This record gives sequence, structure tokens and C-alpha cells, in this order.
Amino acid sequence: MFLARGNNEAYPGRQGALVEATCDGLASCGYENLYYSALYTDLSCQTTYDGAIAGHTQMAAYAALCPHSKLILAGYSQGGQIAGDILGGGGGYSFNGCYQPETPPLDRTTSPGNQIAAVIIFGDTRHTANQPYNYGNGSNLNGWFPRPASQLAALEAWTNITRDWCVSTDPICAANQTFSEITTHLGYYNVYSDAAASWLKSIASLTGTSSFSTAVPTSLSGTIQNYATVPTATPSGTVTLDTTWTSTTSITPCTALSYPTPSFTSEPANATELANMSTTTALVPLSASSAVFPITTSSAASGSAGASSSGTAKGSSSSASSGGVSNVSRSTSGIFGALVLIGSAILF
Repeated sequence: MFLARGNNEAYPGRQGALVEATCDGLASCGYENLYYSALYTDLSCQTTYDGAIAGHTQMAAYAALCPHSKLILAGYSQGGQIAGDILGGGGGYSFNGCYQPETPPLDRTTSPGNQIAAVIIFGDTRHTANQPYNYGNGSNLNGWFPRPASQLAALEAWTNITRDWCVSTDPICAANQTFSEITTHLGYYNVYSDAAASWLKSIASLTGTSSFSTAVPTSLSGTIQNYATVPTATPSGTVTLDTTWTSTTSITPCTALSYPTPSFTSEPANATELANMSTTTALVPLSASSAVFPITTSSAASGSAGASSSGTAKGSSSSASSGGVSNVSRSTSGIFGALVLIGSAILF
């Protein structure tokens, strides 16, 4: 499971509950955090851009190492936007009128896209009304920044394995409603983790084979900020491009596989890696992807975590700085300066 966390969350964020519910009963299951800053005071379109690149590079590296694995992409809030950007392509205006540079959609027919078995998103900032993969009573509502037609067309390719979950009282994925409650946005995983896990296991054809249980610590590496002590306005600025990340295309694509019937027993080395996720620090410095890390902003606090063979997740942390070398000047006119809603919109 690749997790894209929400704004101002430590790794792995609220989605830890979803990992627990999904991995219980599965002897070979774990998660990897996507590397990007989620600090509120970092430029949101920068960190979202970074997260989209992280998704492409990290999943490609993992798929190359473990070609018989099934991948699940999960995103919450800002991380929901990142998950959508990975699959459908990213780019466009965001908070405070900041422009996020375009990134391409993931190809479902080649690695790592052909190993993605399920996608689940909650509380997406770019939730777009009436899409075929929408789920929940907020399906007919727009978030703060609905997607353009080109991105929606690319996302449709993932419809049969995707749920974009939105509740109508969530002020982030269902913006500008007469009545909303921030507790809806913050409480998805308290309410829906079991139902979401059941769907993930069904759609990805995951069958429990043991009494193996997973326990994910509620707080791992990653820095969060106290909203009472930080500026109340979302930051403005321009995005620093990472000009090296496309080098990941040098990874030789895995042979297309029929992921409903992977064989871990025929790949002992892969099975060992999957069962001992705490050792997956080796995944990042692969020759094809090492050049693109670190990719987050200089103030980022990054970390990685995984489930060990005993079922207890363990985490380690590292700092990261931008790998970009050029700047893109975009509008900073503060189009959405009035967007800040104390206690709600800052939690995207």
C-alpha cells in the first residue's frame, strides 16, 4: 500500500487505520509512505507536485524489485489530490493562486501501472462531481479545485478499481455547501476503515490466509505544526521544478502480469522483501530512481515506514531538500487568499 497523507499529518497519517484493517489476515502485506512535505507553511502546490513525482518514482522502483506484487494507492485530503495527480496527471491552480506544474498520468498498461490492483481516496481537495468512480453521498459535489476534462479523461481508465470517497458535509471534497462539519473530513478512517478495507480486499482479490495481524503506530516520523502558532494564511510563491525525475523511465518495465494470480512462493526474494517491509530502505536508492531523491522542499521532514514480519510497523526518518534547478513563475495574486477557514480549509 502506497500512502499519500493529508496536510499537516505525520507519517503515515490517519490512513494507518486503513492499513491495519486491510492487512489483517494477510501474511504478506505492508505499506510505504510517499515522500513529500505536508507542512502547512510549505507551499501546497509545491508539496503536491513533489508528492505526485514521489508516487511515480517510488512505485516504479518497488514494482521493478517486486514484479509479482499487487500495489494499492491510497490518498487522503491533500494526499487524495496527489493520488489523483499520479493516475490522471497533475497541474493547475491551487490554494492562494499558486500554479502547480503539469505531471503526466500513469500508464495503466505498463509497470508500475499494471500492478496497481486498487485505488482509494478520501476527502480529495480536487474531488469532481459526478465521476464514475465517486463514492458516498458527496459524489455529486465539487471540492475546492475540480479537475479539468483532460485529467478526468485519464482518470476514467482507472474507474473499475477506484473509489473516490466523499461525504456531503466534508468542507474539503464538498466545498461551498450551506452546512459542513470539519469533523467529517477528519473522521473518515474512524468510520469507514473497515468498509474501505473490505472493498479493497474484494477488488484486489486479496484473500486472508492466516491469523496474521497488523499494528500501525499512531505516530511515526514526520513533522506537524500547531495551527495556533503558525501564520493563518496559506503561503504564496512559485514551484521549483524537479528536472531529473523523468530519468525513472530508464527502469526496465516489468513484464505485464495478471495480478489476480501473483505467486509469492515462486519469488522467494520478493516474498522476503514483502514480508519484512522494515527492510525496504533499499528500495529508494535504486540506480534509476536515486537521482530523483530527495524531491521535497528544503523544510520538509520525510520518513518511511513499513510493517515488519511480526506485524508491527516500524519507521525511520530522513530530511529532504529540493532536487529542482529551475523555477516557474506563476500567478501569486492571491486568488484564493480569502479561502482560509479557521479550523477547516487549512486541513486539506
